Amino acid sequence: MAERAILFADVCNSTGITEALGDVASRKFIGELLEELTEITEANDGRVVKTIGDEIMSSFERAMDGIAAAVDMQRAMNARPPVAGMKTGIRVGIHFGPVVIEGDDLFGDVVNVSARVVALSAADQVLTTQDAIEAADGPVPHRSLGVHSVKGREEQLHLCEILWRGETAQMTVVAPKLDLGPKAELEIALGDERRTLLSDTGNSMSVGRGAEADLVVPSAQASRAHANVVCRAGRFYLEDHSTNGTYVRPEGGREIFVHRDQVLLQGSGLIRLGEPIAVKGPLDIEYRTLYQD
Repeated sequence: MAERAILFADVCNSTGITEALGDVASRKFIGELLEELTEITEANDGRVVKTIGDEIMSSFERAMDGIAAAVDMQRAMNARPPVAGMKTGIRVGIHFGPVVIEGDDLFGDVVNVSARVVALSAADQVLTTQDAIEAADGPVPHRSLGVHSVKGREEQLHLCEILWRGETAQMTVVAPKLDLGPKAELEIALGDERRTLLSDTGNSMSVGRGAEADLVVPSAQASRAHANVVCRAGRFYLEDHSTNGTYVRPEGGREIFVHRDQVLLQGSGLIRLGEPIAVKGPLDIEYRTLYQD
């Protein structure tokens, strides 16, 4: 066993890139992105463990090196010119703790949690855990996102967002607060019907095909009581309870399939009950989250 910072970086909108550039050109382009992320990893004393499709997994002996690499990755991608009219974006997740080393590969709870953290991250965002912040040997510009439940783990995680834009000296280090989350609101729209949930009221909303749902979605693929949208620690989650599952596509990000599980709703995007999202349809739910720090 050894302690490591595990970083996952995921290229956003790879499907859109493939559709715009074609199979051959898109594979070459994504390969170039992963090569650049590899160089940034090594420049920060890290090691690339593996690449999986459009995702890279890296390991660092020091938490601060992993955080520095994540910031460098976002800044490098942000400096790239648009490709076929699309901005190049990645999302990054980091966790720190003991891992099992077998040959060139790493295993254990820290690796699994890191993969879950990047899945919660949005485009152009670096999410990490309080464990990684505390392990860093120096101040890290960040803000607390509160305590969150993670699939397959009984203990909740305190998530933080790394503030990577601008110079470090111009950022404010925000002290984590487990008991106070940011004020937030979630705007939900289905056609002309619009709803707003406020974090400080503790209200929730049910979604489904049944007439008893707060938001009725008349889709044959939807269950009567398909999902609930709830707020915990100032963050909004969609909890799926359906037969066919729910598809969530954050703006600029990869589509997420959730079945008898939950997903964090961040930024804006689309929700479809029971089937994948190809193009926006009349039964897609639009969402937008707004936070007041």
